[in-house]
Amino acid sequence: MAASSDTPVQYSDKTGVKLQTKTVPLTPGHGESAVPKEKVQEAAKNIEEDWENDPANARNWSFGKKWSAVAIVSLYTFCSPLASVMMAPGLPEVALKYGITNPTVIALTLSIFLLSFAIGPLFIAPLSEMYGRTWVLHIANIFTLAFSLGCAFSPNTGSLVGFRFLTGFSGSAPLAVGGGSISDMFAPHERATAMALFTLGPLIGPVIGPIAGGFIAQEVGIKWVFIVIACLCGFASLIGIPFFRETYGPIIRMRQAAQSADSEAARKDHPSLQHMAGSKLHVLWLNLSRPVILLFRSLICFMLSLYMAL
Repeated sequence: MAASSDTPVQYSDKTGVKLQTKTVPLTPGHGESAVPKEKVQEAAKNIEEDWENDPANARNWSFGKKWSAVAIVSLYTFCSPLASVMMAPGLPEVALKYGITNPTVIALTLSIFLLSFAIGPLFIAPLSEMYGRTWVLHIANIFTLAFSLGCAFSPNTGSLVGFRFLTGFSGSAPLAVGGGSISDMFAPHERATAMALFTLGPLIGPVIGPIAGGFIAQEVGIKWVFIVIACLCGFASLIGIPFFRETYGPIIRMRQAAQSADSEAARKDHPSLQHMAGSKLHVLWLNLSRPVILLFRSLICFMLSLYMAL
């Protein structure tokens, strides 16, 4: 029925006796939309088709731009596993420097990194869906740099353990977000080589880390192990910040909508942006609670997480 048509409506009293019949104009919001449902669906389909061909879509980037982004993400991913084990050969020097005699505390300075490394993705990964992959990776890498310097110049055992915990937390970002960036850029049948390069960092880092860490700790001291990690993070940021661009589709489209004349209307026109509607606090809670809900309500996620933990 058209939005401008008139519809007869009967009014009755409580006894059910008809009192009068009256014609009421049917207007949008009076039970029927002014735009037919088919037109809304067609407009949404056209928007999605336009996005598939949009040069801003990460899947439409050039070959060189895609693979430079993969290389940067892989470099970020290499830094964190390297930082986790690089200090292992220098533990005797750590114990001597801080006067630690308890073997458990000595082990804690190393293993606390892995604890926060496991917790971090629960908080960092959802943020990438609110603010984009790029800046989550950049900011987390800068924090890793800062916390590594904190480890290098820690005055006591407590500060060393604290900075190691924070380094692991921020260092978990590349592993949590990097895979999403690659899936943004490549279709499923194109991801094999990119994912192989991405996973090379977590595999090589624990191999190179103890060798390099042992040499550095022996030659110049344990402090320089953390300084070298900070320098590597700084090198990654110097390359990543200028050249690595946002890959997450909804964030790119939201930024495009914000640049339009009517940003609110443009945002409503994008079906993929509907989940971003609402207050920042609501969207933040929605994104932060999702990993926990998936972990405990999805049997597949729970079993895979348990397997990876073992």
